[in-house]
Amino acid sequence: MLALYKIAKRTLLAAVPPLLFFLMSCGCLEEAGTGMQSAAASRDSGLYLFDYRQISIDTTSSVGARVKNCNIYLDIYGGLVVLGELENTSNTVKTDIEITIDFEAAGQDIIHSALVPVKAEYLGKGAKCPFIYYYNDSEKYIELSSVRIGVNYRDHNYSFRGNPIARVEEYFYQDDHLVIKGSIKNIGEEKIKDLALLCTFYDNRDRVVFIKECYIPRDRMMPQEEQDFILEMLLDDYLKDFAGFQFQVFFSDEIRVNV
Repeated sequence: MLALYKIAKRTLLAAVPPLLFFLMSCGCLEEAGTGMQSAAASRDSGLYLFDYRQISIDTTSSVGARVKNCNIYLDIYGGLVVLGELENTSNTVKTDIEITIDFEAAGQDIIHSALVPVKAEYLGKGAKCPFIYYYNDSEKYIELSSVRIGVNYRDHNYSFRGNPIARVEEYFYQDDHLVIKGSIKNIGEEKIKDLALLCTFYDNRDRVVFIKECYIPRDRMMPQEEQDFILEMLLDDYLKDFAGFQFQVFFSDEIRVNV
């Protein structure tokens, strides 16, 4: 079975179109989620009757930001996972960002609400920021009808002078791992700090399936400085199938310039 899984992963990744890279101007987002219950306990509580594919995902729009590429599924532990991306569609920088999630029953009664902070200090024009949330109250799963996702934020007058660009140079398979190597270069005019690099993975419908953080040696970079990054991940049954991926750079200017 593992051999077939590895072959399937290789075939899937080989079909990925050329990678797209997006410059992002915000703080580091970390993959979250704790307290998963076992699949056996979930089955004992009636989870085998639950079909997450029947849950609808509704997103609320705002003037300057859009929630997109949302997804919901059960992981192998029986946890309900909600993922997506926030895109800044305005000409102003966003700050104090948090994702709002309401889990609703058929009559639109709210079963559970959550505020999901994204550790993005700033989200620049056209930038995207992925998010993830785990809901583990399996006794409530059978009541779920829809998930409503929105966003809160503030506009902030800020001009970025740093400009880190990520570039993939090679990727290959090593045993049961996928290894992606590349480099980041600050082509801007200002020293940057709080540097982080995320890779968002998508299925063939452009829905987010999981998020990985890349290792980078330094979180500060001078103008025109360059450094390497590496992402190594195990291809096993814990990972959802994916059809493509994109890298996003997160950072802040060392010296902030208000405009």
